[in-house]
Amino acid sequence: MTFSSSEWLVFILGSLDSTCKIVADLNLTRDVYIAGKGNFYILPGVRFHCPILGCSITLNISGNFSLGENSTIVASTFELAAYNASFFNGSAVNTTGWAGDPPPQTSGTPQGVEGAGGGHGGRGASCLVEEGKLPEDVWGGDAYSWSSLQNPSSYGSKGGSTSKEVDYGGGGGGRVRMDIKEFLDVNGSLLAEGGDGGSKGGGGSGGSVYIKAHKMTGGGRISASGGNGFAGGGGGRVAVDVFSRHDEPTIYVHGGISRGCSKNAGAAGTLYDAVPRSLNVNNYNLSTDTETLLLEFPYQPLWTNVYIRNCARASVPLLWSRVQASELIVQGQISLLCGGVLSFGLAHYATSEFELLAEELLMSDSVIKVYGALRMTVKIFLMWNSKMLIDGGEDSTVATSWLEASNLVVLKESSVIQSNANLGVHGQGLLNLSGSGDKIQAQRLVLSLFYSIHVQILCIWVEIF
Repeated sequence: MTFSSSEWLVFILGSLDSTCKIVADLNLTRDVYIAGKGNFYILPGVRFHCPILGCSITLNISGNFSLGENSTIVASTFELAAYNASFFNGSAVNTTGWAGDPPPQTSGTPQGVEGAGGGHGGRGASCLVEEGKLPEDVWGGDAYSWSSLQNPSSYGSKGGSTSKEVDYGGGGGGRVRMDIKEFLDVNGSLLAEGGDGGSKGGGGSGGSVYIKAHKMTGGGRISASGGNGFAGGGGGRVAVDVFSRHDEPTIYVHGGISRGCSKNAGAAGTLYDAVPRSLNVNNYNLSTDTETLLLEFPYQPLWTNVYIRNCARASVPLLWSRVQASELIVQGQISLLCGGVLSFGLAHYATSEFELLAEELLMSDSVIKVYGALRMTVKIFLMWNSKMLIDGGEDSTVATSWLEASNLVVLKESSVIQSNANLGVHGQGLLNLSGSGDKIQAQRLVLSLFYSIHVQILCIWVEIF
């Protein structure tokens, strides 16, 4: 069956029991729900649009879906359930800047007239400089919907404006949701990005993308990145539940570029990969002082890996927090690479205690900051041109930090573990400070139980038991 624009009313009231084709542009003015047992094809060059904030297009079919070359779907929400789905070259599902209302009682849209970015998966940036505050103490819209990052469904938030009279802020990103029984081929774009705020408004935050399929292929692009603006919007949230992935699309959830403060982009959003149970925070080398919040980690099931990379800054801000990358026995990995920063606690309140459990902690050109005390238990701890900085504050009740690595601790390329309080480093294997500039430094340091310790330079008070 083939439908033209004049027959569209009949089409949406009927069911799909065979093959239906959209052959001409359609501009919708309300939500659309289409269900049936057949196939649904949008032919090349066709625009299937509902350019209204909050508008939803839902397709629930038993057959196959395709979006032809250079065809576009525009809406606030696009949901697709099908057997197979193909998105051809030049095609796009675009919900960028078309968000409806974010969840109630969230603070993703910044207040004031500073032109700050909207928040969602990551905080929005702010170009405001406040005396007496650290750069990471100032941000735009806040993060929200952490509890649903494995199955994201929230809209992004608007960016702020630099004017009381005119709202220049970019719109929040929309929602894209796909449940494909077998094969998903993405050679086009699936977009839920924040809108651009220009030079007078903050970028909107990225929205939500959820993809479930047996197999995904293609060279396309999936993005819930923050919008650019005077201050960049935070990235949104993406979750992928795909058993088999080959030559897959590139996935982006980075923050938006800040035109008013180029070194402080919006914070990265979150990418959750359901099959390995991994969390990825990646800002694609956009420098930022703005953080992605890591809140409560699940216990059933436990996540396996956490990756923080490419200038992303992640923070565990709670007073009592537990970061796990393991199962019942610790089997996962926490990896910080290429300018990644992981902070525990609040800079001005170094009174908390934190626990980090993983099979491996790998750091390369990265930093871990702890405000309070850290209990770390891993099998392997490797540092390459990296720093772990522990600030115990001035509170004498803050406990000693303990770093335990049962198999191996290696510091290379001027790596540093530093504490202004008491620190214990324990292991049953090798501790290796491999060269000049590698050091472990503390007010009082205890090294214990290592089978072998190789140290080139160590100018501190050491007790070895």
